[in-house]
Amino acid sequence: MSIEMLKNTVSDDDLDQVKTSLRLEPDMESDDILLRMLIKAARRDIIGQVGERIDDFFDKNEVFSAAVILEVAHLYNHRSATSEQQTFEVPMALYSLINSMKDDYRYQIAKKDGWLDDYTSGIADAESSNETAADSDWDSNLTQEDDHNG
Repeated sequence: MSIEMLKNTVSDDDLDQVKTSLRLEPDMESDDILLRMLIKAARRDIIGQVGERIDDFFDKNEVFSAAVILEVAHLYNHRSATSEQQTFEVPMALYSLINSMKDDYRYQIAKKDGWLDDYTSGIADAESSNETAADSDWDSNLTQEDDHNG
Protein backbone atom coordinates (compact mmCIF):
# COMPACT_ATOMS: atom_id res chain seq x y z
CA MET A 1 0.00 0.00 0.00
CA SER A 2 1.41 3.39 -0.88
CA ILE A 3 2.22 5.95 1.78
CA GLU A 4 -0.53 8.23 0.48
CA MET A 5 -3.07 5.42 0.87
CA LEU A 6 -1.82 4.67 4.39
CA LYS A 7 -2.28 8.31 5.32
CA ASN A 8 -5.75 8.62 3.82
CA THR A 9 -7.56 5.28 4.05
CA VAL A 10 -8.24 2.70 6.73
CA SER A 11 -9.32 -0.81 5.81
CA ASP A 12 -11.97 -2.64 7.78
CA ASP A 13 -9.31 -5.18 8.83
CA ASP A 14 -7.12 -2.41 10.25
CA LEU A 15 -10.10 -0.95 12.09
CA ASP A 16 -11.02 -4.36 13.51
CA GLN A 17 -7.43 -4.92 14.64
CA VAL A 18 -7.45 -1.62 16.55
CA LYS A 19 -10.88 -2.35 18.04
CA THR A 20 -9.63 -5.74 19.22
CA SER A 21 -6.56 -4.18 20.83
CA LEU A 22 -8.81 -1.65 22.59
CA ARG A 23 -11.14 -4.48 23.63
CA LEU A 24 -14.09 -2.87 21.86
CA GLU A 25 -16.88 -5.01 20.50
CA PRO A 26 -16.49 -5.45 16.72
CA ASP A 27 -20.16 -4.67 16.12
CA MET A 28 -20.00 -1.49 18.22
CA GLU A 29 -19.78 1.14 15.49
CA SER A 30 -20.31 4.34 17.48
CA ASP A 31 -16.56 5.15 17.58
CA ASP A 32 -15.62 3.89 14.11
CA ILE A 33 -15.31 7.38 12.61
CA LEU A 34 -13.15 8.54 15.51
CA LEU A 35 -10.99 5.40 15.36
CA ARG A 36 -10.45 5.80 11.61
CA MET A 37 -9.33 9.41 12.18
CA LEU A 38 -6.99 8.34 14.97
CA ILE A 39 -5.49 5.58 12.85
CA LYS A 40 -4.78 8.04 10.03
CA ALA A 41 -3.36 10.58 12.51
CA ALA A 42 -1.09 7.96 14.09
CA ARG A 43 0.09 6.75 10.69
CA ARG A 44 0.86 10.31 9.56
CA ASP A 45 2.76 11.00 12.76
CA ILE A 46 4.85 7.82 12.59
CA ILE A 47 5.52 8.08 8.86
CA GLY A 48 6.53 11.72 9.36
CA GLN A 49 9.04 10.69 12.00
CA VAL A 50 10.48 7.76 10.06
CA GLY A 51 10.46 8.95 6.43
CA GLU A 52 8.57 8.83 3.16
CA ARG A 53 11.21 7.98 0.53
CA ILE A 54 10.56 4.21 0.48
CA ASP A 55 6.94 3.79 -0.56
CA ASP A 56 6.57 0.15 0.48
CA PHE A 57 8.60 0.39 3.72
CA PHE A 58 5.50 0.27 5.92
CA ASP A 59 3.79 -2.59 4.04
CA LYS A 60 3.55 -5.73 6.17
CA ASN A 61 5.78 -4.01 8.74
CA GLU A 62 4.75 -5.43 12.11
CA VAL A 63 6.69 -2.78 14.03
CA PHE A 64 4.74 -0.07 12.18
CA SER A 65 1.45 -1.83 12.89
CA ALA A 66 2.31 -2.16 16.58
CA ALA A 67 3.34 1.50 16.79
CA VAL A 68 0.10 2.61 15.13
CA ILE A 69 -1.98 0.50 17.52
CA LEU A 70 -0.04 1.80 20.52
CA GLU A 71 -0.45 5.43 19.47
CA VAL A 72 -4.14 4.99 18.61
CA ALA A 73 -4.77 3.35 21.99
CA HIS A 74 -3.08 6.25 23.74
CA LEU A 75 -5.00 8.86 21.74
CA TYR A 76 -8.29 7.03 22.19
CA ASN A 77 -7.88 6.52 25.94
CA HIS A 78 -6.80 10.14 26.49
CA ARG A 79 -9.10 11.84 23.99
CA SER A 80 -10.75 14.32 26.32
CA ALA A 81 -9.63 17.90 25.69
CA THR A 82 -9.97 18.75 29.36
CA SER A 83 -9.46 16.56 32.34
CA GLU A 84 -9.05 16.79 36.06
CA GLN A 85 -6.99 13.63 35.99
CA GLN A 86 -3.27 13.34 35.72
CA THR A 87 -2.00 13.69 32.16
CA PHE A 88 0.09 10.93 30.63
CA GLU A 89 2.85 11.11 28.08
CA VAL A 90 2.84 8.88 25.04
CA PRO A 91 4.14 5.45 26.14
CA MET A 92 7.90 5.14 25.92
CA ALA A 93 7.48 1.90 23.98
CA LEU A 94 6.16 3.96 21.06
CA TYR A 95 9.43 5.87 20.84
CA SER A 96 11.37 2.63 20.97
CA LEU A 97 9.35 1.19 18.08
CA ILE A 98 9.75 4.38 16.03
CA ASN A 99 13.51 4.45 16.65
CA SER A 100 13.89 0.85 15.54
CA MET A 101 11.99 1.66 12.35
CA LYS A 102 14.21 4.71 11.78
CA ASP A 103 17.31 2.51 12.01
CA ASP A 104 15.90 0.00 9.53
CA TYR A 105 14.69 2.80 7.25
CA ARG A 106 18.11 4.52 7.22
CA TYR A 107 19.79 1.21 6.46
CA GLN A 108 17.44 0.60 3.52
CA ILE A 109 17.96 4.17 2.22
CA ALA A 110 21.73 3.76 2.46
CA LYS A 111 21.55 0.46 0.63
CA LYS A 112 19.18 1.84 -2.03
CA ASP A 113 21.29 4.95 -2.66
CA GLY A 114 24.53 3.00 -2.79
CA TRP A 115 25.97 4.62 0.34
CA LEU A 116 26.24 1.27 2.02
CA ASP A 117 28.30 -0.13 -0.85
CA ASP A 118 30.59 2.91 -0.75
CA TYR A 119 30.93 2.58 3.02
CA THR A 120 31.65 -1.16 3.00
CA SER A 121 34.11 -0.85 0.11
CA GLY A 122 35.81 2.01 1.99
CA ILE A 123 36.16 -0.22 5.03
CA ALA A 124 37.53 -3.04 2.89
CA ASP A 125 40.02 -0.65 1.25
CA ALA A 126 41.11 0.67 4.63
CA GLU A 127 41.52 -2.83 6.03
CA SER A 128 43.54 -3.97 3.03
CA SER A 129 45.80 -0.91 3.20
CA ASN A 130 46.23 -1.49 6.95
CA GLU A 131 47.17 -5.12 6.27
CA THR A 132 49.64 -4.03 3.59
CA ALA A 133 51.16 -1.47 5.96
CA ALA A 134 51.34 -4.06 8.76
CA ASP A 135 53.01 -6.56 6.40
CA SER A 136 55.47 -3.90 5.32
CA ASP A 137 56.23 -3.01 8.95
CA TRP A 138 56.71 -6.69 9.76
CA ASP A 139 59.08 -7.17 6.84
CA SER A 140 61.13 -4.08 7.74
CA ASN A 141 61.34 -5.21 11.38
CA LEU A 142 62.64 -8.60 10.26
CA THR A 143 65.21 -6.96 7.99
CA GLN A 144 66.38 -4.67 10.81
CA GLU A 145 66.70 -7.65 13.18
CA ASP A 146 68.68 -9.59 10.56
CA ASP A 147 70.99 -6.58 10.08
CA HIS A 148 71.38 -6.19 13.83
CA ASN A 149 72.02 -9.91 14.47
CA GLY A 150 74.06 -10.53 11.43
